[in-house]
Amino acid sequence: NSVRHFLLIGFLGMFIGSIVFFYMGISRKVNTVSHVLVFFIAAVASISYYAMWAGLGVEYKTTDTTPRVIFWARYLDWIITLPLILVNLALMSRSDTPTILGLVGNVVLYVLCALIGALTVAPYKYMWWVGGLIFLIIVFVHLLQRLNNAEGYGGDALKGLTWLTILCWIVYPIVWIVGSEGTGALGLSQEVGIITIIDLIAKIGFGFYLLANVDAPEESAPLNQSSQQYV
Repeated sequence: NSVRHFLLIGFLGMFIGSIVFFYMGISRKVNTVSHVLVFFIAAVASISYYAMWAGLGVEYKTTDTTPRVIFWARYLDWIITLPLILVNLALMSRSDTPTILGLVGNVVLYVLCALIGALTVAPYKYMWWVGGLIFLIIVFVHLLQRLNNAEGYGGDALKGLTWLTILCWIVYPIVWIVGSEGTGALGLSQEVGIITIIDLIAKIGFGFYLLANVDAPEESAPLNQSSQQYV
């Protein structure tokens, strides 16, 4: 059916993206943190999509007002990949350790709230959604603060990647509230299709945009010893 078709598209997109990112990393004289992180982002997402396509990581929730299909493997994906995306942005803006910990901690709390809410019945699940939304807004505030850093680190590339991330991620709680986790107003096929497209943009699109803009400055002037590491 269309749900499995979207999941297969998500898997193939992430899988191919991970191969390309891996090749882009090993083809350089020195691999960089950005290349390693975008590879893991795509690889983890491909595993998640394949699991959901194969029927794993999916729960048929019968305790709600109407039966719902919950893709909990999606949240396992997000709890790993969303922090990695934020680390990439933090390295571009040369954020300090407390800022990085704040970004990662708040996005992990957002994903946990969304997952617990998805597995909980109404009306309690909506409180989890509100809590998760608050943590996500905190992440956005941190990102915008680093986007406007006084030192001017990151430039136009950081601006584009930051707004790409914010615009994509704001779709997640919206789809949650109208999808099977929330009110169920949105059909399952539409929900999976929207999330798949947004995931591909937020991860594969993000990765290509990042690597296209990070190569030149890395070769001419590394960030600094504390932020720029090589593996």
